[in-house]
Amino acid sequence: MDVDRYLSRISYKGSREPNLKLLTALQEQQLLHIPFENLDIHYKTPIELDVSRIFEKVVNNNRGGFCYELNGLFYELLRLLEFNVKMVSARVYNTDKKTIS
Repeated sequence: MDVDRYLSRISYKGSREPNLKLLTALQEQQLLHIPFENLDIHYKTPIELDVSRIFEKVVNNNRGGFCYELNGLFYELLRLLEFNVKMVSARVYNTDKKTIS
């Protein structure tokens, strides 16, 4: 993954020292410049959670993505910028103590 191209895509120009200030700036820029979109689902385009494919779609093709794509790509950016990152998953929980799919 090309960190410079990613940072250009989100219009970030600044320090790359992994700290809270950088994390806050990157999150803000990501939210302002890369939209949530689920067009591939509607076009029945196969979804592959492969970083290089997502990078091509979101960064090189200037598109958005859905949660798994955007969060996975952002995770890779943070990892390459030497943040201590960890992937976790979550589910919606309702009052009946059942998960919602």
